[in-house]
Amino acid sequence: MLIDWGAQVDLYASDLTRIFVTGKISPKLERIYGVVSKAQLQAIRAIKPGALMSEIDAAAREVIAKAGFGPRFGHGLGHGIGLDIHEAPRLAVKQNQPLKAGMVVTVEPGIYLPGWGGVRIEDDVLVTRTGHEVLSDAPKDLSDCVVG
Repeated sequence: MLIDWGAQVDLYASDLTRIFVTGKISPKLERIYGVVSKAQLQAIRAIKPGALMSEIDAAAREVIAKAGFGPRFGHGLGHGIGLDIHEAPRLAVKQNQPLKAGMVVTVEPGIYLPGWGGVRIEDDVLVTRTGHEVLSDAPKDLSDCVVG
């Protein structure tokens, strides 16, 4: 089950996605989750002031493509959040603007397979003066996703 949720505090929004599994984790799910997790971490590592939004997207997209799932990641990597849940900036292919300190973006790579389902992992990330800070702290190890 894929759940995308958020909260608002003092008019500011958050956005988070995790998957939850009942029963046994299949080898297919384990592989796909591992690819998405690696793609997300690669993209987060690339976040810093001056990095182009398209470069952050490309960092995740490259991991997914190398694993053979390139066409199955059909959306941009992320979006800004603040007073609205979806706002500028956009982490996507043709977004060649630089990130600036103070921006908050989601990083949410995903792989979706017709007739099977999908995996997306989303966290909120602040661009700091020297790099980034992951603001969300919900567990995301695949073993943390098993319920029941």
